[in-house]
Amino acid sequence: MKRTIAGFVATGMLTVALAAPAAAQARGYVGFGAGLSLPTGDFGDGVKTGWLGQVIAGITGPSGMLGGRIDGMYVRHSWEGTADGSTTLFGANADLVVSPGSGASKVRPYLLGGVGFFNGKDKVAGVSSDGETKFAFNVGGGLQVKAGSRMHVFLEGRYISVRTENAIGFIPISVGLRWGGN
Repeated sequence: MKRTIAGFVATGMLTVALAAPAAAQARGYVGFGAGLSLPTGDFGDGVKTGWLGQVIAGITGPSGMLGGRIDGMYVRHSWEGTADGSTTLFGANADLVVSPGSGASKVRPYLLGGVGFFNGKDKVAGVSSDGETKFAFNVGGGLQVKAGSRMHVFLEGRYISVRTENAIGFIPISVGLRWGGN
């Protein structure tokens, strides 16, 4: 019994010792971006092209190929026609990020996808409706370009669907800066 316990303790200590250097190589990053929001489907029939702002924070693994990130996004679309109205969406996404290729490359593509929540509000003649928060999913990709030793410029596009009664779909296209990561 003592040998079994000693074996488990030794295995645990070895696992921690080997995992520590790998974890030390994982790197975090932060950034921000802005861009256009292209409405799709039924949502696109009632609103104009909008604008967005976003903040991001994430972590990349030791090789820089796999990582995760969260982002917060504010999106605003004015209504089509004569109505003085707009729809705003405020939300957050949690995404898995896959970056094929070498971390030493000057230009590197990435794919991302995940889930989140968005709160949508309509505003007519200065009066806002009660907000409604709904589940959302997204999928997309982008390019990051080295702009310094630990700074990148990114350009990304993705499809986001907010699962309201009549799903709100839009394609945010954003450009921004990020610091850190692999």
